[in-house]
Amino acid sequence: MTVTAEETIRGLIHRYARAVDRLDLASLDPLFWPDAEVQLGVFYRGNPAGFVEVVRDFMGSMAATRHCVSTMIIDLDGAVAGIESYVDAWHRIETPSGTQVLAVAARYISRAECRDGAWRLSAHSEVMDWGELRAADAAWFEQNAELPKGRRDRDDPSYRVLR
Repeated sequence: MTVTAEETIRGLIHRYARAVDRLDLASLDPLFWPDAEVQLGVFYRGNPAGFVEVVRDFMGSMAATRHCVSTMIIDLDGAVAGIESYVDAWHRIETPSGTQVLAVAARYISRAECRDGAWRLSAHSEVMDWGELRAADAAWFEQNAELPKGRRDRDDPSYRVLR
């Protein structure tokens, strides 16, 4: 099977979202070139190694997250690609006063580069288009204990079929 550059680049963005949601910090590293620049507003600006700590601390403070990537434009120019990806993200936050959901509509603005035949992200940022924090009723989720639940580690059922 021949994989095109665009398919490989699309996979980088999808694997990024999965790594953040599963808190799989080891899976973030191979997505970025070591000299990449990550910019996430007041949360972080720097290299991928430092970004891993932000993911662990910020995303790890939440009970669950889900980043759904949809519309993706890839502007391929030889060994460099500009990428805009729409992302709808939900963050379940447990507080002493109850469960809250932070819903965000954003876009990833990224650049990928092909070096020695391998594509990785060389720049990554996020732009917020809107967001809202609201109270959530977690009763249904909690009352249906018999349904398999996602996990934020390598015990998540997806690791049975994905590397």
